[in-house]
Amino acid sequence: MVLAACGASAQGTSAGQAPPASVQASASSTPVPRPSGPPCGAAAGKTLASSVGLVATRIYQRELASPGVSADQRQVETYAPLLSALARGDRAAVGKAVTSLVYSGTHIVRLRVTRGGAVLADVGGPYIIAPVGGVLRLRGRPVGDYELSVQDDLGYVKLASRFIGVPLVMYSGNRPLPLEGTLSTPAASIPLDGPVRYRGKSYQVFSFTAKAFPSGRLRISLLVPAPGSPSAALSCQQIKVAELGRIAERIWLRYRLAGAPASAYVHSVESLIGGLAYVRMGSHQIAGSTHPGPPHLPIEGTVRYRGRTYGVASFPGSTPEGQVRVYQLVTL
Repeated sequence: MVLAACGASAQGTSAGQAPPASVQASASSTPVPRPSGPPCGAAAGKTLASSVGLVATRIYQRELASPGVSADQRQVETYAPLLSALARGDRAAVGKAVTSLVYSGTHIVRLRVTRGGAVLADVGGPYIIAPVGGVLRLRGRPVGDYELSVQDDLGYVKLASRFIGVPLVMYSGNRPLPLEGTLSTPAASIPLDGPVRYRGKSYQVFSFTAKAFPSGRLRISLLVPAPGSPSAALSCQQIKVAELGRIAERIWLRYRLAGAPASAYVHSVESLIGGLAYVRMGSHQIAGSTHPGPPHLPIEGTVRYRGRTYGVASFPGSTPEGQVRVYQLVTL
């Protein structure tokens, strides 16, 4: 529910300056873990950017493979009007069926149907990412092929901005895409990775490649505000734990705004951050990755559980049942 930012059309939008969001732990109620191990030093920026990039990449990957995507694929593959129209070779009926699927309340933002390499119908927005596809069959006989996506570029930008809170830019080749909420940059002004100065501020860049629809590639680059000297004094592991804890808190707040249950938050944050998550009211566990979960969780630091060591970040939260503490356990 909270991840469903699909369907936001990029048509008619203009590029804008996304306000740089501080990723310093002081901007969040997530406690900063005490230093442990050697200081991260010069690697602090790269460690911070990699932690942010992990979540950004997983947000994208969920649009390629998730129960919702699989459900939309099944609906297309079993849609009788489309299959029968393909079998008859009725191009107009194929177009009508494809339009019906895109506007039928699914998460599909674009659907293309082909046969023998020829496009019979292509319905949806212009700026689309994360395509998936397959073969259309009627009574076991192939009658065509399809490609669909449940996410457009602008929808991804919205999700990344809500959950991560750092500026980003999308490139098609060397051309930045004019998407609302992204940075307005000159062509190729942001490197693939490493430090960069942008409008007087220092950032560390993390980039990854996404699939465009129906083919080709896009580059998504996130500008993570460079950490201050206090962060450099922490170990690299503790920087990672603190940053993923900050993102976990942002995700929690989005789920609470949507009125989603704590169990939905736990399920989502597991797939986006990894590790384990728990929501507890005192000693009572409201929701968690395992049941009953670790017998004791520190507010910060580390915990040994089921043979593995985790870094712990936590923050206070509220539910209809009352005040809780939310724990994010990061695999070390």
